[in-house]
Amino acid sequence: MRGGGWNSLRTLGIFENNRLRPLLLFSESDRKTALQIGEWPVFDDESNDSPKYLRNRMRLEVLPILLREGIDPEKIYRNFHDQELPRVLANDRKEEAPELQTVSRQILEKESGSVCKQILDLHLKVLGLHPLNTSFLNDLLNKLDTRVSFSLENKEAWFWKSVSSDLYILPKKADCLNSFQFDPEKSFLRWNGKTKRIPKNCIPTGDGEGERILLGGIHRDVSEILREKEIPLPVRKMLPILKREGKTVLVCLRMWDARLDDVRSDDFQQDH
Repeated sequence: MRGGGWNSLRTLGIFENNRLRPLLLFSESDRKTALQIGEWPVFDDESNDSPKYLRNRMRLEVLPILLREGIDPEKIYRNFHDQELPRVLANDRKEEAPELQTVSRQILEKESGSVCKQILDLHLKVLGLHPLNTSFLNDLLNKLDTRVSFSLENKEAWFWKSVSSDLYILPKKADCLNSFQFDPEKSFLRWNGKTKRIPKNCIPTGDGEGERILLGGIHRDVSEILREKEIPLPVRKMLPILKREGKTVLVCLRMWDARLDDVRSDDFQQDH
């Protein structure tokens, strides 16, 4: 009506000017349902009902006619907003990106492909990575639909999920996907941004595949323990384990996640 161009039909995006507007990922009905479930009060400005203002006359008189004719507000919104999320440059200043992201499996299993893409692209943006292309997204969503463990990779990241875990996104440049470093003179083990002093009679090795550890009088496969702990498959090959006289005595889980306890063999003794 005012003769505006393309920008006049464009509003604020999902992630713009370093502000996140996650409710734009959901439909109007979903937003209303969330308000009702949360019992959040809605405050309405009394001026919204006044025909004095053009915006109100458009909403109260013109919009109902368009809705009756089948107009789809969400489709119109998508037509004027990029689905690919913008990558923000911070004035040539590189900020340290997080090492990984996890995405709720309940959301990914429930929402449509277009919503899943926007959610995943937001997480990738936080990691400083590019949005997913259509082909890879379809492969990923098909894997999610099977409800089984899987591991996928593209040029920038690994995407891993167990049957019951959330989806892990691991950039290939993450510290946890690099080999550990060991200083035998000081007995310092460095991996995943953490440092651990180990007993001098122990030797660190990587990849617990085929290794066994004595727990409760039973020799157990290290790989099976790592599966039970839901350690992402790409990380398992890098996670340090300690051996003494050829036997596995400790799995360094705390170097992956400080909330986990290391797995110690029955005969492991810490050398102070």
